[in-house]
Amino acid sequence: MNKVLKVISSTIMASGLVFFVGCEDEEVVETVYDSFDIQTVMSLTAGEDANAEIVRTVPGTEDQAVFVSSAIGRLTVINYTTSSFSFGSTYDLDPGSATAEMTSIDVSIPIGGENYVAVCVAETDCAKGKIMFVKLSDGSIVSEVEVGYNPDGTAFTKDGSFLVVACEDDREDRPCKPEDRHGGSVSIIDLTGGVANASLVQDFAVDWDPDSEPEHAETSADGTVIVSIQETSQIMIFNVADAPLAEGDYTVVDLPDDGGTSDDGAGLECEPDGLFISPDGTMALISSERNGTFQLMSLPGGTLYGNPYIVENDLPSGWQRDDRSYKKRTEPEECSLVEKDDKLYAVFALQESHAVIVYDVTDPANPVFDSMAPAGIDYENDNGMEKSTIGSEGLGMHQTNGVAFSANEREGSISMFTAAWARE
Repeated sequence: MNKVLKVISSTIMASGLVFFVGCEDEEVVETVYDSFDIQTVMSLTAGEDANAEIVRTVPGTEDQAVFVSSAIGRLTVINYTTSSFSFGSTYDLDPGSATAEMTSIDVSIPIGGENYVAVCVAETDCAKGKIMFVKLSDGSIVSEVEVGYNPDGTAFTKDGSFLVVACEDDREDRPCKPEDRHGGSVSIIDLTGGVANASLVQDFAVDWDPDSEPEHAETSADGTVIVSIQETSQIMIFNVADAPLAEGDYTVVDLPDDGGTSDDGAGLECEPDGLFISPDGTMALISSERNGTFQLMSLPGGTLYGNPYIVENDLPSGWQRDDRSYKKRTEPEECSLVEKDDKLYAVFALQESHAVIVYDVTDPANPVFDSMAPAGIDYENDNGMEKSTIGSEGLGMHQTNGVAFSANEREGSISMFTAAWARE
């Protein structure tokens, strides 16, 4: 082995396991990573009053992401490498109403050579919401579809044939909601005739409780859909192939509390928020904002693995948390699952702790802390033991290249992170 190759090999062996595949005249080095080892790369402001809220990497690309600034109705494209990012095209969208706000987005796989952004538009005056389908290449609005009240989370199916929308209809956020209208709904939009011809299949009422309000949705390759029902601490499971849904076409799983960590010793309900389905479709990751836990669930059956895992236990002493209450102290929000070298990692944005945190969940019943990194531009001054001024809410994680972004709503910034394999 020549001297240069010895140096390279020694460097690689310091950070992971190494296998050598020998040929007659050369050796190929393959690194196997035994940890995620997240690190912050950089952060940029999204602009005055931009409140960057939700961010997604763009399917089919290795160098693009997009985020929504809900208060100003703007989509911004992110161009990135594994070592930096910059903002590209910006699209100021007209929702067609002075009382509308854009709450969330998802990005499709390429459909006819184009990626489309589904933008959730909620009406603050308690009218029904809608989805705007926006062509990512030029920001044009291709079609609009009315959905349920206050759409707050959405997901394309992996083949781009449907869009599922969680319509929260939260009375706490919308005091104008009538007392006799319970819960929220799940809207299912058919895209098989093309995005320009998108049509509503069903707005299915999730109204079995006054507060059974859907928060977010995720899909898997086999058509399985999961929906977090926040205030009643439940997960709804169905298959999009069964739409329009009827009684018996869905399963509802009640989630456990945190086992009694609140001030009075009673179990604190979880109130699930973020969701993600594993690449092989066999497991769902659930992040719960109220009691600061996460848990994994088998799919499509809904069996829970282990017990709710309390994130705060892994924060270093003095790290930012909201210390005013036993509720929402770290507030895990959006999340992702990533496979690398036979390991499965769970990645979370922590809204009240200005961080992205990672766990090894290869054994889904026994998560193991891996690493965490700060989010935001001014995180060093965000340690007042009260509400975070950064507010890391959105998370977009590429499934293979090791790049992640957080959307920091309160600070109005975007942060970029890398896993160990992205830095080689």
